[in-house]
Amino acid sequence: MLEGFWYIATASMNVQVGRPCAAVLCNQPLVLFRDRHGLVYALHDRCPHKGVPLSSARQEGDSLRCPFHGWRFISTGDCVEVPALGNRPHPSSASACVRTFPAEERDGWVWVYMGNDRCPKPSAPPPSLPIPADGSPMVSVRESAEAKVRWDFAVDSLMDPAHVPFVHNNYFRRREAAREKEKVFTRLPLGFRTISKNVLLPDTFIFRALSPKLGAATTTVDFVLPGIHMERWEIGDRFASVMLVATPLTDERSRFDICVGWNFLHGFPAGWLVRRTLRTILGQDRDVLELQEQGFSSHGSMLLNLESDTLAVWYRQLKKYHSDLLAGVHDPQHPVPENTLLRWVT
Repeated sequence: MLEGFWYIATASMNVQVGRPCAAVLCNQPLVLFRDRHGLVYALHDRCPHKGVPLSSARQEGDSLRCPFHGWRFISTGDCVEVPALGNRPHPSSASACVRTFPAEERDGWVWVYMGNDRCPKPSAPPPSLPIPADGSPMVSVRESAEAKVRWDFAVDSLMDPAHVPFVHNNYFRRREAAREKEKVFTRLPLGFRTISKNVLLPDTFIFRALSPKLGAATTTVDFVLPGIHMERWEIGDRFASVMLVATPLTDERSRFDICVGWNFLHGFPAGWLVRRTLRTILGQDRDVLELQEQGFSSHGSMLLNLESDTLAVWYRQLKKYHSDLLAGVHDPQHPVPENTLLRWVT
């Protein structure tokens, strides 16, 4: 798991005023709560007194009161009341405070920044769903699915082109229509990008919704650390985008969070169908990755020796590159070449 990044903790609708919400990110238990002004805060989900989860606390105004001994904490993590002390001064040391984490809302998600001593504060806001250059309004939907799989495997699936015709046959690709593709990848600060112009869209119902006549499209695909896949499709004035995130929960569990948006069909109630489709697609990934986890647990090795595996290799090298940057290593080398041509059949 990588520190120094924003991660999705939960959907915004799950954090309501007066109802603290438990979450887990990077093995860290969190409590999320919303104050009277609508702002969301994230704290370590543990009272420093005797360890009771603060997600079981009662929210009083903009503070949380532990249900065990009534210690009360505000959004800064400071303890402002210890009932057992009466009018005597309450503890003011760091040991009586709760660790806090930066939290922001974007695209219907609550993002929490997981930093450390070398990167305690975020240098940029959380990622966001790509939008059209002309600023035209978009409709968007979200979906999530947990999987009993280590985070690296979940991230691998975000950039694995060869699995699509088999795991998602008839959704994004038709297996019988597979053909060789060439993609030129360029370097991003902490990832890579490929842009394809005049792409003939696959004949599947997803792409027919984007373009009934399956016209030529411009597609842009980005992968960036810690584990975010962003894709944009442009056909004339029609625009659609997706942000798919692999979120680390614990060493054994991950979650896929996806947001899809489009700037057409505003009067058509497509949201329910898109959610149903996303639920199916995420379930397909979950099922096959849990099978991979079973096999890996009995024989902990795998081959990453095909051109279609290059992106997974870059991902592992990018993690090392990011760690070297945080550690102050002199002149760390970005693992992704400036321009690389890769070929595979999908």
